[in-house]
Amino acid sequence: MYRPINPPDRQELPHRMLFHPVGDGLFLRSCEADSFRGLVAALLDDPGYEQEVAEDRLITRLRLADDVKLLADVSGEALSVGDRDASTINIASDETFIRSLDRIGFVSLPSWAEAPTQ
Repeated sequence: MYRPINPPDRQELPHRMLFHPVGDGLFLRSCEADSFRGLVAALLDDPGYEQEVAEDRLITRLRLADDVKLLADVSGEALSVGDRDASTINIASDETFIRSLDRIGFVSLPSWAEAPTQ
């Protein structure tokens, strides 16, 4: 589950994220979610993503990663997509996907969210 938020909104769900970067560290949208899967659903603006089977979610993450890679290619950056830590965009799970997007600046997670939850 996710919901769009504004900066003054009281936090109700455990994960928060800024997304839709416009440059210079500015982002157009923000959301909070009950899970990393919810954050991916927010990126897609598709609540149905959370109910999909694992294979379909992986395919969706791959498509989204390819879109991010294409945007980076246009600006002269070289990104790699894969399901391993060596990949720039790691699509192995919802959490690794969101964290890799945070590392490249496509989304922004709060600094307290940097440590992986295992």
